[in-house]
Amino acid sequence: MQRKGPERPPGASGIGHVYAECRERLIVALLRCGVREVDAPDVLHEVFATYARRVAEGVPIKRPTDYLRRIAFGHAANYRRLHRWHVEVTTSPGRIEEAPDPSPSPEERAALAEWCDRAGRLPPGERAALRLHLEGYSIDEIARRLETSRATAWKRLSSARKALARGR
Repeated sequence: MQRKGPERPPGASGIGHVYAECRERLIVALLRCGVREVDAPDVLHEVFATYARRVAEGVPIKRPTDYLRRIAFGHAANYRRLHRWHVEVTTSPGRIEEAPDPSPSPEERAALAEWCDRAGRLPPGERAALRLHLEGYSIDEIARRLETSRATAWKRLSSARKALARGR
């Protein structure tokens, strides 16, 4: 069976070729998943290290780009979890077990859980804009990270705020 698409140059096989081909798309995917721009290259190298280990183990990989994307989503989730833990540890006065409870009353905890549930039901574009806003990004940075115009980013953010205010 003949290969579809443009011909690869001689010697363009292996991880180096896959890295050159997929690097930019994976960086964008990592940024969209919540990895900070400063940390994206490090997380990307972890993704490719995982991919190289899988190839060395002999795991059959038919579509490397899809496989790399799945690995990137997993590493981004781990990054967010570890980053959140780092923030909790550095902002607590002592050990994390001794940190004061930020919402002491059950009513406040129930309200926060309800708000998080409503935020989780937002459409993905609005949810991403709201998450970036809560992380402290400006509207220009939100637009750049979501790869949209400033007006679209503002629309998504204001639409998410309105949906949360009306209790959708």
